[in-house]
Amino acid sequence: MKVDFNTDADHIDVPINKYGLTGYFFVLFGVFLMGLWFVASPSTFVTKGVHTSKSLNSLKEAVGFGLFCIIICGPFAANTFYRIFVMKAGLTINMDGIMNNSYVASCGFINWNNITKIDKEEGDYPMSIVVHVNSPEEFIQSQSNIFKRRSASDSYNKYGSPAVINTNFLKCDYDELYWFLTDTLKTYKEDAK
Repeated sequence: MKVDFNTDADHIDVPINKYGLTGYFFVLFGVFLMGLWFVASPSTFVTKGVHTSKSLNSLKEAVGFGLFCIIICGPFAANTFYRIFVMKAGLTINMDGIMNNSYVASCGFINWNNITKIDKEEGDYPMSIVVHVNSPEEFIQSQSNIFKRRSASDSYNKYGSPAVINTNFLKCDYDELYWFLTDTLKTYKEDAK
């Protein structure tokens, strides 16, 4: 599906790439099921007699690993399932700002007032659009839960900004989206003068 960025609408919705999210969901759900298996039958995974740094040496370790998989991947899988079947737009762009809902730990709403510049990050997979914001530490603390705060903090350490748009889960052309966002930011800054 091609998104029409050359429109006079009051907002533009960029749909979610449901195929990409479906693959992501199956990976998360698979790890979640593996966690259930570790909790239900930990003795299957305990190495008897051979102790290496990579083996599970006790039932507690096996159960702990299983619980970790369940606690982390369960909510992410549920949220991804919701995004596949309920949400329509992964990214909404309007005159107030950018609403990023492209994946589980997306940064949410970014007001145009808070954006200083927009960059491409092409050397890495996934191809991302980095949205630089005023006071990044404040932006990180404003995230709604611990997973989003951690994701924003990791993005800040890796890209220099806590607000990153992962384009793999969006159904649009990477270069067109980048061009549209930079052009819209420029227009907003000119109108604000």
